[in-house]
This record gives sequence, C-alpha cells and structure tokens, in this order.
Amino acid sequence: MSDAAGPVILGLNTSHDAAACLLINGELTVAISEERLSRVKYHEGFPHLAVQYCLDAAGLPDLNAVDCIVLNQLPECDYDVTLRVGGYSGRLIRNPSHHLLHAYYAWVASGYTDAAVLILDGSGYSFGEYQRLDRPDLGPAPEFSEMEEAETLYRIGDGDISVVSKRWALWHASRPYYRFASLGHMYSMASQYIFGSFKHAGKTMGLAAFGDPGAYPAEIVDLSGAEMDLDTLWVTELPPRSSLPAEQDEVCRNVAAKVQAELERAMLHLAEQLHQRTGATRLALSGGVGLNSVTNGRLLRESSFTELFITPAAGDAGVAIGAALYGHRELTGKVPSWDYRHDYHGRVYGPDEVEAALAERADLVRWQDVAEQTAELAAADVAAGSVVGWFDLGSEFGPRSLGHRSIICDPRIPGMKDYLNSHVKFREPFRPYAASVLSERAGEYFDLEVDDPFMLIVAQVRPEHVALVPSIVHADGTCRIQSVRPDHQGRFRALIEAFDRLTGLPLVLNTSFNIRGEPIVETPTDALECFLASNFDVLYLQGRRVTKVRAADAADPAGLVPVLSPNLTLETELPTSRGAVGSLRQLVRTRTGHRSQLDRAEFSLLAQVDRRRTVAEIAAVAEVPVAEAVEAFGRLQFRGLVAFQLAGTEPAPAVEVAAAQVGSAG
Repeated sequence: MSDAAGPVILGLNTSHDAAACLLINGELTVAISEERLSRVKYHEGFPHLAVQYCLDAAGLPDLNAVDCIVLNQLPECDYDVTLRVGGYSGRLIRNPSHHLLHAYYAWVASGYTDAAVLILDGSGYSFGEYQRLDRPDLGPAPEFSEMEEAETLYRIGDGDISVVSKRWALWHASRPYYRFASLGHMYSMASQYIFGSFKHAGKTMGLAAFGDPGAYPAEIVDLSGAEMDLDTLWVTELPPRSSLPAEQDEVCRNVAAKVQAELERAMLHLAEQLHQRTGATRLALSGGVGLNSVTNGRLLRESSFTELFITPAAGDAGVAIGAALYGHRELTGKVPSWDYRHDYHGRVYGPDEVEAALAERADLVRWQDVAEQTAELAAADVAAGSVVGWFDLGSEFGPRSLGHRSIICDPRIPGMKDYLNSHVKFREPFRPYAASVLSERAGEYFDLEVDDPFMLIVAQVRPEHVALVPSIVHADGTCRIQSVRPDHQGRFRALIEAFDRLTGLPLVLNTSFNIRGEPIVETPTDALECFLASNFDVLYLQGRRVTKVRAADAADPAGLVPVLSPNLTLETELPTSRGAVGSLRQLVRTRTGHRSQLDRAEFSLLAQVDRRRTVAEIAAVAEVPVAEAVEAFGRLQFRGLVAFQLAGTEPAPAVEVAAAQVGSAG
C-alpha cells in the first residue's frame, strides 16, 4: 500500500467521455474529464492527460503510487495490458459491471443508506464479457451471452447493494443508427436522425418543447408485459431527413417530442416498479439518461419516491468516480460515507498561473485585481446588461457549469437568450438557458420545493414571474434550476446576493463557459481564449477583472490591429455536380470544426491578417474600401473569428500566432 494516509485508488473511464478520478482514503481528491484537457469534446480513449492531472494535483510521483486502478473500457480495448507493459505493478481491476459502477457513484454520493437505484443509459457491456472476467452483481443470466446491459434496478440496504432486476438486450445495428433496445439508445436514435450524432441528446430535449408527440401515435416503448420492450425499427420508418435546421423541420420537432414523451412515460413506470419491489422512499439515479432534467422533474413531482438524488456527472465520465469507489471497497471491504454538497473536483489554479496566462495575452487584454470587490463588480456588470465570463476555483466535473466555469447574464433582458445563442455561444436558436437562484428563494420563482445544487431538474416558472425573466423561460414555461446554498464554495453565491441587492432579483442566467463544439474551459488560458473568441463583455478570472478591445466601441476602428482566433482555417470550395462546376464558396473552419461561409471581402481581409497591420493597412492590401473593412472586421469579431490588439502594444512573444491556411475542395 502507498505511503498516503489510506488506500490510493484511481478510477478510469476510457469509453466516450473519458475521465479519471483519484480517491485517497475514501475521499474524492480530484476528478476530471479528458475533454477538459485535450479540448476534444466527448473524448474517447485512455485519459492520459486526466491521469497525469490527478497525479500532479495529489502530489504523487507516478502511477505506482496508486494502490489500485479500476478500469472501465470497451471490451475490444486492452488498456490494462498497456498499463502493465508501462510498468504499473499495483492491483488492476478491469470492467466490473458498467451499470454497477454508475450505481456505486449514485450510492455513495447520495448519502442514502436505504434506497433504490435506477441506472439508465445507452448500454453497458455484454454478459459474456463480465462472465469471462468472473464479475459479480449481474443478476440472473440472460438468454444469450452477447446481450448487453440495458437498464438495471438496484437496492441499497444493510451496507450493501444488490440487483433488483436487470434487463439485457441485443444490438440490432450500429449503422446508420445505434439500434439497441434501451431508453438511452431510443433517445440516441432520435438525436442521430435530427442532429447527425447520438451525442446531442441535450439538444433533442430542448427541441422537444416545440413538437407534438401525438404526430407519431404508435408506442415505441411497450410497458404491457412483465419486462419493458422497445421497438428499434421506428427510426427506419421516418422520412429522409430534410436539409432544414432542426427547429424549422416539423418532423424533427415531432420526433424530439415523441421520444421525450416515451422516455418520461417509461421512467415513471420503472420508478413505480422499483418503489413497489423495494418499498424504498428514496431514489438515486445515474447513467446518461439521468441528464434529462425534464424527466427528472416529473420523477420528483409524480413518482412515489419522496426523495430523489441524481449524480451530477450522470454520463460515462461519472463511471470514473464509481470505479474508484468500487476499488476502495475491494481493498478495504467498506464504502466511504460522503456529504456530497458540490461537484467541484478540479484543481485550483494559483495566482502565478493566472498572471502568466494574462501576461501571454498582454497585447489583447487589460486587467485589474479586484479581489474582495469581485462579486459586487460582477453583479453590477450583469445588472448593466453585460455578458460576464466567470472563472473561480476548481472546475465542475459534470457537464453543468455551477458557478465556477460559467457565463452569467441578466435574465430580465428579453433578447438575451437569442443574443447568447447567436453571438456568444454560436449555437442553435431554440436552445434554452438555466437559472442559478439563492436556494432559500427558489420557491418564490419556481414550483420547486427541494434543493438542486447540480442543475439537474426542470421546474415550472411561476406564472407571475414569466414576464420578469424572459431569457430563462423555455417554450413550455419551464427552466432548469441550480439552487445555490449559503455554504456554496466560492464567490458565486456572493455575486447572486449582490445582484439581488441591486435589482431585487435573487437569480441570474447561468450557462456553461464554452462556445459551440468546445468543452467547458478548464485553465486560465482556456478561459482567455474563449473570452477573446466570443462576445463576452468582461471576464472575471479568479479575482481579476479582464476586458478587451471591441471594434464597436473603438474611437478609431480603422487603427486597430486584428488578431485571428486560434486555429482558424480558411477554405475555398469549388463544388461540382453532374459534370459541371458550381459556384466558388469561401469558408472559415473554426477550431471546433464548425464551418461558415464568408463573403469575398471577409475572406480577403482575413487572409491578410498578420498581427502587425491595422484594419486600414489590411484594407489597402486586400483592395477593400476602409469603411467596408471596418464594418467587415466588426462582423468578424461578432462571429468570434478575430480579436484586436490593444493600441501601442506588441504581440507577446510567448503567443503562437495561428496562421490562416487556404485549402480547396473539389
């Protein structure tokens, strides 16, 4: 055993949403998703960066300071072999039941000692995989060994966890749709149809409020038998997907509404079954389906359970926490007892790291140390209508920004939701925003009678307040809520209190600190790059108030020096069709892979940006009138494609300039 005060356990998830969690003596020391460090959303594979991050945060020299590694990996992978070849000599456990790892996280984080646990996701792994590894806690064997976990119901009691029932299912196909008979993959199929990827379930949930589930009256989920049965052919019977954006396509809207309605009906049914079979009054929920906050709200209001806990990292990243807990029990015979009040499992960045990140961008930003005034100044900025970036202490582990990596706005501004979607987050116009509210005041504004510090429950906005906070009210009159308790870690609670003193409103609009296609920011550098590549007005970076040049506010915009946002690629595209050449198109591809069209002047101007020449000088080289160039660069900044160097400064030598590349497509 290591020299630490107790056993050191590393839990790893290496499927999509790869992540690492380090437990020391049963305490969650640090946890992070690989995507936060690699900057690749939904990162799949071994979480090399996350592992090193955890070791560094805990002051451990290498992997052999870890007593046990518990590994969740796809059966076709062999990261366990890689670890051994790499010299790891401690205990190594591969693939306990995927659903059991979700359940361990729900069990310990909930703090429940007598409860039911419901695990709903896309799928776990096959019975044959678990049987080959001699894994326990699987319940009765299924008909075929290749059947995989679809849903699992557990019971917590007498210091143990046991299977109440487990449904196994067979894969029908993986192309073009993930046709597997589970509630998670029912939703994935809809997301693939509507948005082209199974990973966009959150978008599908947001779109559902605009559709009519009755447009498809046939049931997808059959609840009439002893075991739930799901049809997987329904998606193949849909008409071909049109080229319209999802919110403009009636079929897409109705499909989203249909799967949402089917999910709610099925989950309420399963919850009632679980309540009847266990007699429990408390329910803990995990697995990716647990992120469906609309359904969670119905479970809280309509099921027979009187208490509900949902793991904040309900998706597969959370398996890393469950894996670490499983390893702790394997080594000690016990599960830890937690008072799980927050999801802030990232490390805290020190003043030197923050100052270094700012110094590298000294030609692009200005900042001042506002220390104890941070909350009051930020609240004043929000109340004045500014879009505020907020970076404080360690990052949230789950997919919700809970006041450590957030973008904050005034929910009273009618057009704020549309502005955020189009000019700050660069995402679809139908997507809603959440509210962070002082916990003791939540009941005044929402039909919510419990604390939800993890932003996992949707509540109805009370009718008398709908007109007051239009930018957080979704099409169906609801809002996802984070209740912020008095013991909240960090300065976010103080910000909301200051906003309340200024405006009389004890809540703010809160969304994740990222832009379309990117993970939530992790480091001070990530925060500054996102700030410069989007239309935030001001950034509060660990006690510093940071501002930048905005073309729209400049006295002499023609004298500004444009700087490209990181990793842009300029592309020319010459399509052909039926033996003929089409019209030339000029596009820009952002660091997230998002492509958008440029007009000829915008393309010519961007191609001349060298971080030295002013807008006027670039206009001359590109043979574009200065007034037109000024207007074009204003648009380009609004789209997050350029920032501007501050007057009288030189590019910081530590910054690598991302040069535009010109490509062609035929």
